[in-house]
Amino acid sequence: MTTIYVDPDKKKEQIVKLSDGSYGVMKAKKEKAGFAYQFNFTNHLHPGFLIDHAPVNGDVEKVDSIDGPQSFKIQWRS
Repeated sequence: MTTIYVDPDKKKEQIVKLSDGSYGVMKAKKEKAGFAYQFNFTNHLHPGFLIDHAPVNGDVEKVDSIDGPQSFKIQWRS
């Protein structure tokens, strides 16, 4: 499982760091039912994904990709 370190004070867009040392971007996206959050990563080791709720500390997001299933844990960065 890969951990994504998220700054809980940055709600719209931020650079995120992963536990394997790589980086990505989290962007808030306006949807009909509120905000969704898109995660994209700088290398091809991890698939990008969208969640339909605000990131929650400790949540695990399971993502199916061409390379098989991956799990990402959201953790607040202090």
